[in-house]
Amino acid sequence: MPFFTYITRALVPVFLVFSLSACSMELSSGGDGSTTAGADTLRLAQATSEAGDNETAARLFEKVLVADPVSVPALLGAGNSYARMGQNSRAEAVLLRAHELAPSNAEVLTTLARVYLAQHRSQMAVEAYDKALRVDQRNVSALTGKGVALDTLSQHKQAQGVYEDGLSYYPTNFILRSNYALSLALSGDIIRGTAILQELVKDPLAAPYVRGNLALVYGLDGRDNEARATLSLDMKPDEVEENIRVYQALRRMRLEGKPIGSLVFV
Repeated sequence: MPFFTYITRALVPVFLVFSLSACSMELSSGGDGSTTAGADTLRLAQATSEAGDNETAARLFEKVLVADPVSVPALLGAGNSYARMGQNSRAEAVLLRAHELAPSNAEVLTTLARVYLAQHRSQMAVEAYDKALRVDQRNVSALTGKGVALDTLSQHKQAQGVYEDGLSYYPTNFILRSNYALSLALSGDIIRGTAILQELVKDPLAAPYVRGNLALVYGLDGRDNEARATLSLDMKPDEVEENIRVYQALRRMRLEGKPIGSLVFV
């Protein structure tokens, strides 16, 4: 998820979507923990992961892999759990093994790409997302993630093309639309980006996730008071001022013609 060195985790302006549903995991390539005990442990691991207990989930996925080292769902689950715990090199290793076993598994590829983003290896993330999109051109995780990866490289026009493709498939997806608006602002179209975000914050479901992007765009436009008002809905006063200082620094860099995509996105 996106961050800037000085931004508190409360700000997180950009969003990625990842499918965590056990039923979406490809079971036909490699093993699947198909013994009764193995299948039960795999289901328990997947449920534990979805509940947010990543450490316990990792141990359970590892238990499945002891009995069935080529279980793609277990490798994928372990990679997800490791990544969520910040163990990205470990996640990369098991996800690369999963990709060897199931090269057409789009979820493995999008999860691996997310790890590359966390490691600031944006070009490798783009390549992994491209592979996933060759498998499924409508994959929302790949479309969202590729746009973010391109934005981190400050390739904003290309990123906007990806978001537009995604929105042609998923016109109601506010995460795609919010990221698209921020990308527009970063490429200089602040008026259009602001208008999109101002519309999105009227949606009670989207608003808590979109306000960070809107505040950032206000800051990039020098509208500090509006940024403060927006941030104050979710942050303490000291956190608000910390983020305002970051916005001011980003704005100066942008006005100097320096790329800031990698400072805003992951």
